[in-house]
Amino acid sequence: MKLRNLITTAMAVALAITSIMPAEACTSAVISGRATKSGRPLLWKHRDTGTEWNHIEHFKGEKYAFQALVNSKDESRKEAWAGANEKGFAIMNTASYNMKPDSLKYLPENEGVVMKAALGVCATVDEFEEFIKNMPLPRALETNFGVIDAEGGAAYFEVWDYGYTKFDVNDVALAPNGYIIRSNYSFSGVQDDGMGYIRYQNAEYLIHRGYAAGELSAEWIFANPSRSFFNAILDSDLMTEGGRPESGWAIDQDYIPRKSSSASVVVEGVVAGSNPDATTIWTVLGYPPCSYAVASWVKAGDKIAAPIAVDSEGTAPVNRMAVALKRKVFPVTRGNGSKYMRTDVIAKAIDALRPYEQQSIATAAEVRDAIAKEGFSMKKIEAYNNAVKTMMPDEKWIVLQVK
Repeated sequence: MKLRNLITTAMAVALAITSIMPAEACTSAVISGRATKSGRPLLWKHRDTGTEWNHIEHFKGEKYAFQALVNSKDESRKEAWAGANEKGFAIMNTASYNMKPDSLKYLPENEGVVMKAALGVCATVDEFEEFIKNMPLPRALETNFGVIDAEGGAAYFEVWDYGYTKFDVNDVALAPNGYIIRSNYSFSGVQDDGMGYIRYQNAEYLIHRGYAAGELSAEWIFANPSRSFFNAILDSDLMTEGGRPESGWAIDQDYIPRKSSSASVVVEGVVAGSNPDATTIWTVLGYPPCSYAVASWVKAGDKIAAPIAVDSEGTAPVNRMAVALKRKVFPVTRGNGSKYMRTDVIAKAIDALRPYEQQSIATAAEVRDAIAKEGFSMKKIEAYNNAVKTMMPDEKWIVLQVK
């Protein structure tokens, strides 16, 4: 079946069950292999949304199998919010608020539906561009899609009802340092409209420092921008000795991690032409300062590590832990109290969970490198899954430790 027909079929099925969902506000980056520590490209999405519960799940698409971040409470599983497929193609998005598509006055937004459909039929960045071109119009989109593939492709597509603009991360004129950042406005949209300008500045400052130091990696992203309380306007960082307020309280405003943050995902691709089976999806579920990263691989199918997979409670264990800890960060619920956060609790949560993340990432990196060198090994992945399941802290215990 031709790609055009696959796109039409996938979109028709998905749109038939689409309902209006809360708008997203996220921070993201597409980083080419020339900018990273390992030479592998990175696709980062720090998710902000009204949906608190999400997890990683495996799917079989029209052509390709894939794993994606999905809303745990959405039983239809009609949307994907970041993910990768068996060909090494990966996608995420940030909502944009300055391209003003008329269709959104009468149609629901389709970003999640489109991403799930694309993961099932696209193998490369070029195929995704064809996917966009062949979508029925109006697209009911106002979004920045970030994509990478196993052939070295890396780009953003700013997409609206009747058009799109591509920003190729491999174009040195557009991305001289090998990365592009997006928050909640589009560079091709209405100037000074939209949202996330300060978060963009925060991310630009932090990622440039990581690039200059040669440190850009999934681990670095989780330890820095996804848990950073640096504010570019104030030129201060709440987590530094001089920046932490003596009261232990601060206003939750214009930081990358926010009360609405529900996940941080980094898809680590492969060096161009390498085995796409080594593509690794690193996921921090829940409020990132109160959680830690766990890895998964598409070829493992539904053998996803227990901490980030949905269980009998209908949510993922790490997500539940993170939500419980976040309640301690934002303990005031009356009036405007929900806008105030306890910086002392944030610091303690990060410190308490750091050893779990370090062990998880170190063990997963060995699996990733073995797959890249020797080929896929279900045995190694099962060993990793067992290890992270065993080491996961008890939710009640860890909440008591973070006071």
